[in-house]
Amino acid sequence: MPVGAISPSWRHVVYKFFGVLTSVLASLVWLATITALFGLWAADGFVRYQPGEGEIVYISNVGAEYKTVFIVGAALTGVFFVLTLIFTKLCFDSETRRRFKKGVSITSIIFGILASVSLLLLSIFDSNNYTALHYTFTGLFITCTLISGIFSTIYRFSRNELNLAVYIRVLFVSVVIPLAICFVIFSVIPRPSDQTQLVSVAASFEWTIALLFVLYLALFALDLILSG
Repeated sequence: MPVGAISPSWRHVVYKFFGVLTSVLASLVWLATITALFGLWAADGFVRYQPGEGEIVYISNVGAEYKTVFIVGAALTGVFFVLTLIFTKLCFDSETRRRFKKGVSITSIIFGILASVSLLLLSIFDSNNYTALHYTFTGLFITCTLISGIFSTIYRFSRNELNLAVYIRVLFVSVVIPLAICFVIFSVIPRPSDQTQLVSVAASFEWTIALLFVLYLALFALDLILSG
């Protein structure tokens, strides 16, 4: 049956189902990626892969050692994330024709796509061999994810349909922004080569942001479920 022949109420149900499904899959795939990288690092005896690393190493450096895991995980997460944004837009936009709301939701999708592409590229251009490119795409990934999250939140507020997921998304953005700033600061602070405590702190911020991204991906499913 063509999509156009499906009644609006059924289209809403279909979009909602696939939105929840892709959100859950994106969250689980990213969680599996982070867990796998941590497990591989643990299997290596929590080794310091590069000179000057702290006791806690960057996810990026673990990913550079196990690129296949990192690239596959990043690619799948990005695909499911973009699909989540698209199905969420179709679900919530099916009955609205206001340009502002459509524009906000499209902006969220555009920055979500940029975040997903940046995530894939930072996994391909590893921190060992392409340091400058890697950290450029890392910065783009965090920035675009935050901008996408901000526009997603603005969109939900514009509809005046607030729920727990929307408030948690606001909290996510409020928490990740200072965490990202701290990550950058502790990464670039000049230090003696034998002083690695600041590196461990910066790496801790990176792991924390990565884990919070799991929650962010799952919030789309919660939002759709609570929206009725």
